[in-house]
Amino acid sequence: MELIEFGDQVRHPERPEWGVGSVAKVDSTPVEGKPTQRVTVRFPNAGIKVLHTSAARLERVEFEVVVEDSSVSPNCIEAIDRMGEDELLAPVASRRLAEIMLAIPEPCRDPFRSLEDRMRSTLGLYRFDAGGKGLIGWAVMQTGLDDPLSRFNRHELEEHFRRWSHEREQLLRKLLSEARDASLDVGAIAEGAPGNAGILVQRLAR
Repeated sequence: MELIEFGDQVRHPERPEWGVGSVAKVDSTPVEGKPTQRVTVRFPNAGIKVLHTSAARLERVEFEVVVEDSSVSPNCIEAIDRMGEDELLAPVASRRLAEIMLAIPEPCRDPFRSLEDRMRSTLGLYRFDAGGKGLIGWAVMQTGLDDPLSRFNRHELEEHFRRWSHEREQLLRKLLSEARDASLDVGAIAEGAPGNAGILVQRLAR
């Protein structure tokens, strides 16, 4: 059986309505005397699920390795909103909210991961776009909220996404520059990337 790792994007083939989830935690544990994995996954349409791979045959989804910042949770957003109600703390709350909405996931930036892995994780971010489904999926990832529209209106999400998209492209430019210096085969790494990532890589790599 294929081992699931922290940071993987997976789907449950028997529950396709759950969507593609991000693996937040993996533990090795015996079930009926046989080794198996207990996997904690945040699914966009079903919330957090704890599954045993002996019973749930999770499928890894390539090029969608996106991990939420574990410091962000619905409680964090609620705390920021409470701060915003205080006139003195409102500027601090506004800055913290902006940081959360513009944050690029850790696997894309972690210098201890290989350059190829960081590139794949960053290219995986291009599954998000400004369309309805893509925008909501992105907002769920950034905020940890099951329903981001309960906190933000569509215009606010679009504006945050526009700024986040700029950060995403700047990071991709930086990684492509490093890849050229390291003589990596960028085309092979980008093959099968979601959205317009492949086209963008070709354009930026010129």
